[in-house]
Amino acid sequence: MTTMKTTHRLLYTLLLATLGCASAHAAGLELSDCDILIGKKSNAAYKDWLKDNQKEADAGDRDAIRLRAIEAHNRLACYEEKLTGDNGWGMTMTSSDGSSETRQPPGIANIRKQPAAWRTLNQAVKYGHQAGAFDVGLKGASAELVVRYAAELPQQLEAAYEDAAAVYEYDCVLKRQFGRRDRNAGCASGRAARARLIPMVAAERRQALDASARLWAEQLPAVPKNQ
Repeated sequence: MTTMKTTHRLLYTLLLATLGCASAHAAGLELSDCDILIGKKSNAAYKDWLKDNQKEADAGDRDAIRLRAIEAHNRLACYEEKLTGDNGWGMTMTSSDGSSETRQPPGIANIRKQPAAWRTLNQAVKYGHQAGAFDVGLKGASAELVVRYAAELPQQLEAAYEDAAAVYEYDCVLKRQFGRRDRNAGCASGRAARARLIPMVAAERRQALDASARLWAEQLPAVPKNQ
């Protein structure tokens, strides 16, 4: 039997509802509004929030670090929809034997020729990787972006492999729950991202990266669904 799960590029509306209450929601912001995120609609409150959240993230506040990654990821999704005309739906198919295949919508061709989108891609990968130090979902999202834009991000391949391997260890091997996140979908996505990155990373490097990923997964505790 095969199950299918569809996901949208704007992955983090639910997380925004739980994380952003003290800052984004206080400013009356909707951080999945593409018109605001890519500047088609001016919003002074958004710009003020962005500046304040950046300061808090730089100071080490974990919620701010998460929100910085989420905002960049959603902003990239908006550019992708604008420039490709694709509505952003992806699909993960999982068979009863545990094997899976993830099909993602196309990225932006020649993204380096789109300065705003290129800058946003690099921010989304960087900030997602940073937040991934303590958030398995954002770790996986960063790795998946590198997979989709691998030809444009060769220097990020090893870090992305380690991130994908860590998600695989956490979700598939240890089977730990991380809040309201869908662990089965995370496992399928992490396994698929790791598989796609294997031929892009030298075997001698993968051994060390796998060990580091395993250690990270073992040290990150599970989070109950109600948190």
